[in-house]
Amino acid sequence: MTTPLPRPKRKKKGEGGGSGTLRADREKAGLTGGGDIHALPPEDGELLELDPETISPNPMNMRLELRDMDAMIADVGERGVHTPGIVMHTKTFVECYPQWASRVEYPERPFILGPGHRRHAAALATGRVMPAVLRDDLARERRVEEELVSENNSRDSLSPIEQALAIDLLRQRDEDENRTLSFDEVVERAGYTAGTVSKYLALLKLPQEVQQAIHVGGLSMRAGYSLSLLKDADGSKESEAAHALQLRGWQLMQGEKLSVEAARNRLALEGQKQFHAGKSLAAPSPVSVPEPREESGAQAGTVPAPVGGAAEPVTSSGADGGSPQGAAAAAPGAVAVLQEAASSELAVPQSVDVDPEVLRKEAAELRDLACRLLLAEDRYAKGGESSARLVTVVLNPTEWKQAAAKAHGWLVELKKGPSSKRRPSDYFAAVAASEEPGLMLRAAFAIGLAADEVRASQPDREWDARDVAHVQFLATSRASYQLSEWEQQQVERLSRVKL
Repeated sequence: MTTPLPRPKRKKKGEGGGSGTLRADREKAGLTGGGDIHALPPEDGELLELDPETISPNPMNMRLELRDMDAMIADVGERGVHTPGIVMHTKTFVECYPQWASRVEYPERPFILGPGHRRHAAALATGRVMPAVLRDDLARERRVEEELVSENNSRDSLSPIEQALAIDLLRQRDEDENRTLSFDEVVERAGYTAGTVSKYLALLKLPQEVQQAIHVGGLSMRAGYSLSLLKDADGSKESEAAHALQLRGWQLMQGEKLSVEAARNRLALEGQKQFHAGKSLAAPSPVSVPEPREESGAQAGTVPAPVGGAAEPVTSSGADGGSPQGAAAAAPGAVAVLQEAASSELAVPQSVDVDPEVLRKEAAELRDLACRLLLAEDRYAKGGESSARLVTVVLNPTEWKQAAAKAHGWLVELKKGPSSKRRPSDYFAAVAASEEPGLMLRAAFAIGLAADEVRASQPDREWDARDVAHVQFLATSRASYQLSEWEQQQVERLSRVKL
């Protein structure tokens, strides 16, 4: 004979349970505020089962496309829509958002969606009913945008551009029909950090071709944000000239498989080449180079692991991929903005004979800029590349003085290390005493790089294999240096000598 289980005892009123304490328990749990569905008017908060044909998509939905629908349709066809969406009466929505009335796709339908567009599309495709919670209060309180953005925060299927459009929708929202939300208000309502909101909104200022690449996954959010920092000669990021630079950067990444840092450096070098080609007497117009990838305390000379799986490939010449999110949480790297490049107009060189030493000097100026661009990066060289250059200068002590002077100039200009030390010997002594491994590695690499550059720049001497190795390193590094015609001639001459 089986003994029946004892029935649970009902707690008496005032003993921490029962109907007499339900309101107190709910108040203690914070469930009686404006967000409590039970505090809504009777018509709001009601769970409905609707024919999807009676629901119109919301024009505020910033999805450019509904992705991964095959699995969703198969699941809904088998089990139905098991997570309710949110709907409002179309009439209420249009009254509260008259600026969106003309963009409602089916104004004759009685309901309009809030969140739940993929579920709605799957219900339409399968003929299933659409469970939905009625929330006219979202329209009356003008919180539809926030609800859409809030749900999007938890969705992995949105592209960075779609996320940016949703945040921009908040920014543009008219509350009193005469003002938009402030940046701080947008940050509060979007549910992101201020830095992340800034990065998303910056993507919408890029050329359409670059935005499309980000949307389809051909370019990461981090790389897109880095391109958005490119400015024209007047410091604008949104002019035609700035957009031309941003688009050129993307083309370099796509066509030559460059990282965003290498593409940025190439743009600076191309601008300087145009200045030399034009033989202009005026000072070159500045083109701001954007800050490099934000790193979280990585030592110089090392290749840190991606943050949150979102970083681009770590090779110095790989094309950028990466997922949209990772860079927002990283700490900014300290790097100077170099303003050495010329304006974006290409000057046509004159077809006249030029003294080879003049060409050599111009090539040296471009290499000097490439060296500084490289040293500005947080990941400027691999360990083996740095060690090889240091060994070379140690084995050639006569090179030390000039190399240290040039390296000191580079590093002080880039605000790396103790800039108050005016003499190279004092500077490097302070670096050695700093016990900062990253700074010490960068300084050592700078001396080795400077030794190679000083040697290659010397007039009236023929290049040798070490000079060729120097320019080839700059070409394959993040500096993305392009050999001049004079340098190519030296490489070809040495190749013929070897043969």
